[in-house]
Amino acid sequence: MADYLIRFVNDLNPNGKTGIQWPKYTSANTNMLTFLDGLVPLTITKDDYRVKEMNKLKEILLKYPV
Repeated sequence: MADYLIRFVNDLNPNGKTGIQWPKYTSANTNMLTFLDGLVPLTITKDDYRVKEMNKLKEILLKYPV
């Protein structure tokens, strides 16, 4: 984790020459780096576990702007 953070702070790109390549997060590409226990410590997963909640929050904020 520290390596990804340091590279991101320095270059705005967390990827290095080795290890898993973390794709850029966009609204069309909602992939995130996931840390796991076990032999394979990293994987890329889809960031879709809170879509319903975020849509509800967006609806409320559009109705009642802060």
